[in-house]
Amino acid sequence: MNVIPAFTQRGELPEGVHRCNGYEFIERFCQDEFRKPYTKTITDILDFAKSRYARFVFIGGSFVTNHRNPSDIDVVIVLQNKEDIPSKGERLILSGKKADIMFCSEDDPKLVNAFINLFSRGRFGQKYGVIQIFLDERSSEWEIHHEPDDDTLEIVKRAYCHREVIDLNEPVGVLVTIHGLLSNASWNSELVPIFSNDGWTVAPYYYGYTTPDILLRKGERRKAVDDFREWIQSIKDQYCQSPDTKISVIAHSFGTYIIGAYLAGFEGDPPVQFESIILTGSILSEDYDWGEMEKTYSVGNVRNEIAPNDQWVKWMPDSSWIKLDELFGKAGTNGFSSTSPILEQIKTSIFDHNNVIKRDVILKKWLPYLKTNKGVLDERGFNLMMQKIKEQHNI
Repeated sequence: MNVIPAFTQRGELPEGVHRCNGYEFIERFCQDEFRKPYTKTITDILDFAKSRYARFVFIGGSFVTNHRNPSDIDVVIVLQNKEDIPSKGERLILSGKKADIMFCSEDDPKLVNAFINLFSRGRFGQKYGVIQIFLDERSSEWEIHHEPDDDTLEIVKRAYCHREVIDLNEPVGVLVTIHGLLSNASWNSELVPIFSNDGWTVAPYYYGYTTPDILLRKGERRKAVDDFREWIQSIKDQYCQSPDTKISVIAHSFGTYIIGAYLAGFEGDPPVQFESIILTGSILSEDYDWGEMEKTYSVGNVRNEIAPNDQWVKWMPDSSWIKLDELFGKAGTNGFSSTSPILEQIKTSIFDHNNVIKRDVILKKWLPYLKTNKGVLDERGFNLMMQKIKEQHNI
């Protein structure tokens, strides 16, 4: 029998991942008069996971504290293979409590670890314990109580007998997309429905169908960045009224130059900060200083897609291009030289300049990346503030 540790003085589980089976979880967290009504909810979630051959489920949030009235339930169901993951997570309201049900798979352990990290830390870097429920332990294998029908989410949805309408004015986040040259960003037609369906506000930035000669025209490049500067401020003012609503970016090709030039154009904090940035087909210099962005409250995380076979980025720069613009480079094929902890670089030989922004990557890679990094910008800002306080007081 597994033993779930006692709560800390703050009423939370000690830091770490604590194992149990489904029956032990219900016995610990669903027994008093306030929590007993959640028994069926947890049972149905575990039923759904078991019916899809998941091995385990992670649960975090205030539900795994001793709080009498938990404010949320965070659930990740870990399936065996990526192909088993439903097209979207479930964000529902249960008796006035928000419940986020997300999915990942054992064959993508990095993403599993990212979810654990997300559940294990608070908004300002506090560390919490997380529960891992095993569904196939020999001694106490979970048995399905309600047989599922053909709808893959029916059990999970059926659990929420007190569902209410979610306030659609509170988006998961704001996603800004920035297209490349010789393009009207037709890939937005694939991306927008996926993110909108998941609760994001999507705001594509269009600077028009532009030919490559803009690379040679400093005035036109400056205008594109200045126009973006005004536009992104308007997006922040209109859609980020809540401090919890943050802006993330997916930029392609010349779009990577625009976001890079915007960030590099300010000393210290820029007027608009970004929770996460995904770069693909990047024409930024390999020497672009993400370490400098780490020192300011500018960016939470950056993911750079490296495609060695990107035919357009290969053509882009040599030493003579630096005279045109020091931001130009081959980060899309060679990667950034920066070793900043905010930077993640993924190399994939199957990608070229035009085939990366497809449904499989958007749904299985980029959407989970942006979701698991929520809160990191606030954490970075808090750590920066604490560092300045220590410096001021010589701590």
